[in-house]
Parts: sequence; structure tokens; C-alpha cells
Amino acid sequence: MISEKKATRSQKKGAKEILRLGLKALPYRRDLLPQDEVEALDSSTTKLQESLSSKFVSGRDLEEKAMAVDEALQKSGGLYYHKKGWVENVEMLLVAAIVVIGIRSFFLQPFIIPTNSMYPSFYGMQPHVYEADEEAPNFAQRAIDKLLLGASHYKLEAQNSGNLYLLMQEGGRTHRQVTSTFPDGRFFLIPTVVNEYVFEIGGKEHLLQVPAEFDLNELLARKFAGVDDLRNLPLIIPQDQGYTGRRMKLSDRPLKKDEVALAFDILLGDALFVDRFTYNFVKPKAGDPAVFRTGEIDSFNYEQGTFPGDPHPIPRIGEDKYYIKRLVGEPGDELNFDVPSKFYSSEYTNNQNFGRLFIKGDPGILSRNGKPITGCEAFDENRVFVESLIQDPNAISKHGFPGYRAEGLLSNGEKVKIPTRDSPDNKTGQNAYFAMGDNSTNSLDGRSWGFVPEKSIVGRALLVYYPFTKRWGFSK
Repeated sequence: MISEKKATRSQKKGAKEILRLGLKALPYRRDLLPQDEVEALDSSTTKLQESLSSKFVSGRDLEEKAMAVDEALQKSGGLYYHKKGWVENVEMLLVAAIVVIGIRSFFLQPFIIPTNSMYPSFYGMQPHVYEADEEAPNFAQRAIDKLLLGASHYKLEAQNSGNLYLLMQEGGRTHRQVTSTFPDGRFFLIPTVVNEYVFEIGGKEHLLQVPAEFDLNELLARKFAGVDDLRNLPLIIPQDQGYTGRRMKLSDRPLKKDEVALAFDILLGDALFVDRFTYNFVKPKAGDPAVFRTGEIDSFNYEQGTFPGDPHPIPRIGEDKYYIKRLVGEPGDELNFDVPSKFYSSEYTNNQNFGRLFIKGDPGILSRNGKPITGCEAFDENRVFVESLIQDPNAISKHGFPGYRAEGLLSNGEKVKIPTRDSPDNKTGQNAYFAMGDNSTNSLDGRSWGFVPEKSIVGRALLVYYPFTKRWGFSK
């Protein structure tokens, strides 16, 4: 008598796959099939399951029982057999989508910082300008920079010889917003709103488009005049050329044809994960870098009466976006700014740095409940820099924090009481928070638009996961 060979591993693998499909089809199809087909599928899958669970099963026996399940499935499997491929792929994609949506809604949400209002804690879009003696990156280098830093390369090349001008747009603006599409809009594959700048070289217009969130004005001012504000450059109306609009002269040195007038990279702002889970159990606190929706901020503050004397309120934000700022005050806190009187002395007003220091608000000490605010690095660094300015008007911030600035609701000497849901004058029934940017010289924040209602806060900045720089890691 010849003993039968034991089933091989591949035979068992194939039988398990058929069994899986049989067990899957049976509950979905049971109430749609004739009784005899249900019994045939049920019986064949049971027998195959028993064979696979036994310690010894011959290859021939396993194949016979697998074929019985296969025959039953061909009659009664419907979409689950033989069309299993696309059906299962669709199911897998749906399950994956549900998991991703669930994670994003309740646990972690990705967020990219577009502006530099939280600099240097978090970076928005940052430029790297190539000087005349610096070689621009080749294609391979640009590809590496794109992968590691999210960098995009831009270049303004002279098509004619002549001086470099920036043409001013309606209302004295330096640029116009347009919708850019592929291929004319470089690599904007999806229609995207961008800022379009129009330059003139030798009588010919040159267009340059950059992301709407990127401040090209500051780059041009520093590159061509060594100043922070483009408005400090002269406006010229050359009547001899018949040009009726205004234009700004950027360089006294004439450019040659094919010469690169400006080359720079725009580095992607920090991409981070927002922790949406913790605030379900723990209240936000001062010092947290918080992400919130802005859609209800205007209505909340007008209902609360944050800006008295506004008979016809104008939206101060006017958009529903995600913002990231640092919470500087909790419900019930009192905030105030103290600008040292020394800053208005002749020692400062006669100093060449006076305009640089005060053009974007008066530097001062931010206090919370009567004491200088503490509790995180940004609070300490901004305070330390203002204290150093008191001693030396030429002081430079060691870590890039520019010092908090007194403006708007938090002007010098003003006190702000943050409403709680139990406050007698609270008309909204909500707790509120006060938020400011770490870079308050370049931040549209609570000083301008008021309080953040508690329900608008999405979560806390948790982890910078891209680009791969020294800021990669957990947020502070």
C-alpha cells in the first residue's frame, strides 16, 4: 500500500485563500441564495476547514475539498468570486480612507505653516537668495533640495539689456493675485492662487509668480536696497518713455541680456502634526503652540463686544482658515503691556536703529496676571531681548526672537481681561483664549482680532515631521 503524500506548503496556502473567500461570501450571500446552494457552500467550506485544521492532510484530499469550495463559489459567490480583485481593492481603499479620516479627525492632523508669524519656533516659507558670485543649483541638486527641504527654485533672467524696474499695480500694490495653472504656472498642477510680480528690463515685461503666502517684497527690499521695507525704495515716473504708471527702480546697474537678475529658493514651511486628542481631556494652557480655526473668531468678538464703538463692524480676519499661534492667556487671565519709558528718550530717538525697532510696534514686556509672562522658551526669549534693548539700543537677538510688541488691544498700558463662560458680561457662553505669534513684529494675532473661542481650538502642535532640518522633532 502506497501512503499518500502530505500536502505541501503551497497547497495549504492556496486552500486557505479559497477557504477565506468561502467564509467571506457565505454571510454576505446567505439570504440571497437558494437553500441548496447555501448548504453546498456551507458544507464544502466546513469540510475544507476541518482538513486544514488536522495534523495530517494529504495533498490530494486537500485539493479535492478546495475544488469543492471553488465549484460552490462559482455558483453562489457573486461579486466575491472570481471578481475578488477589484472588489477587495475597493474595500481596502475604503477601509484605509476611514482609518485616515478617523486619525485626522480625532488624533493627528497634518498642517503646513505658510507664514513666519511663529518664527523662530516654527518656520514659514523661507527664502535662500543666490548672490552674483554664487552658482545656482543644477537639476540634481534642486531635486535633492526638493526632497529634503521642499525647496522650489525661482529665477528672473533678463531678456533685454537695461535697468531693472518693478511695475506697480492698481492701488499702489507691488503685485496682483492670479490663479495659476499648469504648464504656464511652473509646477502648479492644481489651479492655485499666486502672487504675480511684473518687472521691466529694457522696455520688456518679465513675469514672476510666487506662492501667495510668500513675502517677495521683503526679499526684494533686502536684496536690492539692504532695507526691510520695500516702501523705502524710490518711485520713478519716466515721462520720456511714455510710461504712465508707477514703477520702482531696483538697481542702478544696467543688466545685460541673459543675465540673471534674481535667483532664489523658497523653502517649504514646517509641516507638523497637530495633536487633536489631548484637548479632549486637558484644557489648553498658556504657552501651548495651538492650532485653531478662524471662521467664528470675528462673530465671537463682535458678540462679546471686544471692540466697543464699532457700529458697523468690519471683519478683522474675514476667512476660515487654520492659524497657529501661541496661547498667552487663559480664561479669566488679565494681560497687559509695559513699554519702558526709556525707549522714548533721546538716547533712542536719535539712534540709527530707532526706526528699525519701532516700525512694527513698540517693544515691551508682556505681563500675565501682574507678572512678566513665563512658562515656555518663547516667552523667556522675547522678554530677555526687550530687557537687553533697554540696556543697549543696538542689541541683537541671539536666538531670533524679536521681542513682544505693544499694538492694538495690547497697546502700551492697556489691560485685557479674557472672558470666561461665567463672566457676567460674557454674551457668548464660551471660554476664550488670547493668542499671539512668537514673531509679534510680523504676526496678525489677538492684538488685531481679539479672543479665540475655546471651541475653535483644534489642538496642540506636536511634531515637526518635514522638512528634515534641525527643527525636526517634537514642538516646544
